[in-house]
Amino acid sequence: MATSGRWGRPWVPRDHGARGVRAFGNVGLCFSDGTFREIRLVKGRSPCSGLPEIRNVNGVDRLCGLHEEEATVFCRELGCGPALQAPRQDAGVVGKYMTCRGTEPTIRNCRLNNRLRRGCDFQHDAEVVCSGHMEARLEGGEHPCAGRLEVRRGLTWGTVCDADLDRATAHVVCRELQCGSAVSTPGGAHFGQGSGLMWTEAFRCAGNESLLFHCPRGPGRQCGHHQDAGLRCSEFQLVNGSSSCEGRVELQVQGAWAPLCAAHWDLADATVLCHQLNCGSAVATPRGGHFGVGDAPIWPDVFHCVGTEPYLWNCPVTTLGARACAPGNAATAVCSGLPHALRLRDGQSRCDGRVEVSLDGVWGRVLDDAWDLRGARVVCRQLGCGQADRAYDAPAPGRGALPVGLSRALCLGTETRLTQCNVSASPLVPAGASRDAGVVCSGSRRVRLAAGPHRCAGRVEVLHGGDWGTVCDDGWDLRDAQVVCRQLGCGRALRALGAAPFGAGAGRIWMAELGCRGHESALWRCPSGGRGPRDCGHKEDAGVVCSGSVALRLRGGTHQCAGWLDVFYNGTWGAVCSNALKDISLSIICKQLGCGEQGWLENRPVHTGVGTSWLDNIECRKLRNSTLWQCPSAPWHPRSCAHGEEAWVTCAGLSEKMTQDSGETNCSSAHSCPGEGMLRVRGGKDSCSGRVELWHAGSWGTVCDDSWDLADAEVVCRQLGCGPAVGALAGAAFGPGSGPVWLDEVGCRGSEASLWNCPAEPWGLGDCGHKEDAGVHCSRDRGTTARPPALGWASGAPLTPPTALKAGNLPMTFCLVLGTLLVIVSLVLGLQWFRGRRVCQGRFQNVGESALGGCL
Repeated sequence: MATSGRWGRPWVPRDHGARGVRAFGNVGLCFSDGTFREIRLVKGRSPCSGLPEIRNVNGVDRLCGLHEEEATVFCRELGCGPALQAPRQDAGVVGKYMTCRGTEPTIRNCRLNNRLRRGCDFQHDAEVVCSGHMEARLEGGEHPCAGRLEVRRGLTWGTVCDADLDRATAHVVCRELQCGSAVSTPGGAHFGQGSGLMWTEAFRCAGNESLLFHCPRGPGRQCGHHQDAGLRCSEFQLVNGSSSCEGRVELQVQGAWAPLCAAHWDLADATVLCHQLNCGSAVATPRGGHFGVGDAPIWPDVFHCVGTEPYLWNCPVTTLGARACAPGNAATAVCSGLPHALRLRDGQSRCDGRVEVSLDGVWGRVLDDAWDLRGARVVCRQLGCGQADRAYDAPAPGRGALPVGLSRALCLGTETRLTQCNVSASPLVPAGASRDAGVVCSGSRRVRLAAGPHRCAGRVEVLHGGDWGTVCDDGWDLRDAQVVCRQLGCGRALRALGAAPFGAGAGRIWMAELGCRGHESALWRCPSGGRGPRDCGHKEDAGVVCSGSVALRLRGGTHQCAGWLDVFYNGTWGAVCSNALKDISLSIICKQLGCGEQGWLENRPVHTGVGTSWLDNIECRKLRNSTLWQCPSAPWHPRSCAHGEEAWVTCAGLSEKMTQDSGETNCSSAHSCPGEGMLRVRGGKDSCSGRVELWHAGSWGTVCDDSWDLADAEVVCRQLGCGPAVGALAGAAFGPGSGPVWLDEVGCRGSEASLWNCPAEPWGLGDCGHKEDAGVHCSRDRGTTARPPALGWASGAPLTPPTALKAGNLPMTFCLVLGTLLVIVSLVLGLQWFRGRRVCQGRFQNVGESALGGCL
């Protein structure tokens, strides 16, 4: 019955028995010869939204060129109601996989385009949304897994009445959002009132559904937006303890619970987790498998929390390259629980800030009436934060209407809990009245690296007494830097820098003349020449670069959003292997580089690198990873890739341009900005000689002369179209520049097509000043300039730089060499002439005049 050009064979209904071909959102179709075809929507948030596919025994056909008529039949066939969203008719697809009128009961009645039987590529994908589509989101919360519950039905978002949200439904929503399990369901528009529709239909979930889409529904209550439902989820839980507020730390990974590695896990991390789980503050983190080890593999995420974050995912996380965790080394936490719990808010660490107390499970303020150092001692002791350094009057919270828990706390200083002091509970005090009790404990001391490109490189700053200050570079060396790097979990120290390499800080200068041995647990454990020395200014602030400082780049492409994927680690650039790199990982890489949200791998025959390959088996997780550093992978190793496994990545977008400029160029729009990596020379007599300047991150900067030689200059001159290089100049020969010193320790071979492709220190991490700006002098022979090789490909033998031409006057050197050669040639010719003359004289005397003619 099928005609030519249709599906090719008549459709035969399959027996609708126990297997049920017409499953909701997924339809199976059987041909007379037994060939099975399945239509579905993939990569959507429910079975009724996504990209249309047909699956058969030979593989999957992605359908391109679907318009509203085809989408209507597709949604009807899936049992998903009418189509609400379909690809535009001007989407640029020349051919259509099939053509429908929109009235067909099934796609078997549509006409197939035999020329497009293989489907189309991702560039022509477009989402179809049917009216039966349903998904959830959380809005207005402090992190992605908390907020006001909003549900989308078809294309319309609406809120849910708080009385209609039970714990089973809450668990399903958390599972759908990959946010673990439900912790609480605050009502009364706790996360602010929504707008638009409010659904009057309630969900009747069993709790084990994977999507809200699969839950039964029934009549709901009538309410307004002041009763919008809220939800807090957590991807973390505490198990195997005496209560839900103590135990082994587990996080949800791809739908399953796994213990977290205890490496670098500390009280600051545990404090954030306890707050997140609504369990008060952290009391302890027992070691040695105190709460068992569990059966699942230990997950290697390393959190670097301060203690003030509202959620663990707000802390810096490093997972990339982490070694496998030792068996049984699972993280633990013991929380105080809510009754009479304390916490410090609006501070710089978990051990300083405004005091809050939990009474009957409700957090409230502690007012400053009669507040002194004795009360501060009790708070610091109860929180495990050491001694009390200071008690102060703190401003009341600026937002929200937090009730008053204690209007007065008069302590002796020996109590173990604040509620054991002489306290007065006065909830009638108006919110915002008076000031709050504040405390700074000795445990608040912290160190950080500021103003650097990564948390493991920057200006050394120390938190002392609740205030941040810097460290003077007097006596600053690699042993001092080693303590900082270890304290921050950043590996070993690569550089100890002085003279404010990351810019001048502000505030006090807390330390100077440190005498660390390198093994101390904290910087303040080192001997010191005193705090705040009078002879130091912020121009002498110390800086550090640790081995854990990482950077990312694409090298060798025709633009900065395509090329070999390199990562900087342990002071060296190295390749990344293509094994296991999936769409989600490539998307994260491209977004991190400012190159769009989509990328793909390409095959290249030859890898042009320096031999180091750092990483293999990168497997980013959906939703939670914002940078590559949070993605699991094989451990760091300098020989991770076999030959041919290096990844070449092409991103869909172009690099984002910054509109501000610290150089001479004034960019009014992205179109008028120089391209990333563009070169120019300044201070010379023409456009082919001068100080080398490079455009990066929205500003012009210079290049340091460390390791600068003729091979580097050769690349610059080629990139400028100025012929071969005749000089590589150092010591700011063309005057000092301004702005950042972008590159240091450049190591070109001379055959690279651009300076971008040469090995160098990460952007802005050098130790140079503008007195060391590099310069070039090119031949200006544009007509004989060799055609540069394609980006990323080397051609010819590397150039060996003559070190005598590092700096100086090239014409004078040339004249001296030429003059020396002329003198030598003249001497040789003169000697030969003298010897010939003597021979001729002898012949003349012996033979006569005929011999003279022969000599002549």
